[in-house]
Amino acid sequence: MSDPKLHHYVPRFYLANFLGAKRCLWVYDKHTQRVFAAGPERIAAETQFYRLPDSLDIGDPLLIERAFADLESKIAPIFSRIVTEASNLAPLEKVNISGKERKLLSEFIAAQYFRTVEFRELLAYLMEESGLSEADGSQEERKTTHFVLLSGSGLVEQFAESVFNAIWMFAKNQTGTTLTTSDHPVCIKDYDSKVWLKIIGPLTDGNYIVYPISPSLVLYCKELTFWEKLRDFDLCVSPVVLNDDMAHHENCGQAFMASRFLISCRNDFQQVRKFIPSIGTNMYARDNSDSEAIKRTADYNNKRRRSK
Repeated sequence: MSDPKLHHYVPRFYLANFLGAKRCLWVYDKHTQRVFAAGPERIAAETQFYRLPDSLDIGDPLLIERAFADLESKIAPIFSRIVTEASNLAPLEKVNISGKERKLLSEFIAAQYFRTVEFRELLAYLMEESGLSEADGSQEERKTTHFVLLSGSGLVEQFAESVFNAIWMFAKNQTGTTLTTSDHPVCIKDYDSKVWLKIIGPLTDGNYIVYPISPSLVLYCKELTFWEKLRDFDLCVSPVVLNDDMAHHENCGQAFMASRFLISCRNDFQQVRKFIPSIGTNMYARDNSDSEAIKRTADYNNKRRRSK
């Protein structure tokens, strides 16, 4: 069997949960503002994305691609069962997830956060900003830096541990606003649920994960210390059902985090199109404390545009 050449940084089994009525995904391209239909095998993937440079001399240049494929093969049946089970439970009923499954899912969620194009670009930006790498480094250099973080920094493992220890809650969306996903589907929100964050470290200070797992179901993983009062609801279906505004807000998180593609079961991106121009502006700022984060977001986005 030949080695895989098209490497998915968002797994096909996950994207299949967002297939629409005609068994296709609807995709909105943030760069071109174009909408098109695609299958899960054609989106959130790049040729040789995880193939490591020969200069690393590690033996198997597809080491990371094979590791992700192995993890996905273990997760896919667990993920499918959880989506079905959670969708059919009543509020406050618990989803059946064993300790072993929780550990695997935590590793998978952490890997998904760190493995994307968006994170590779964010990492390159932060390295350049701190003077640890040259500005406008080559793709080979970015791959190498990404590989070092994924394989030897310990950051993925720390993130996974914080996810494992978090309080997991599943919220249902029964509105006309279906949940959207993206090419960077694991989003992070701050403790007061107003600011979307791009971070490198584990969950801290009440930060929590927002991870849509189908058009009608979202998983929240809330940092344990701050959200201790919710411990009894761990693994439960939330008593709070999303309304249209809440579903729209979670979709805006996908728009904020996405490198390029927003993905939905419907050809309806009108709301997120309106939100995208506000990214990197003070349109929705709470107060002056947000100004530095807004400035850094605008600078990062401008550098991304210039590099295209």
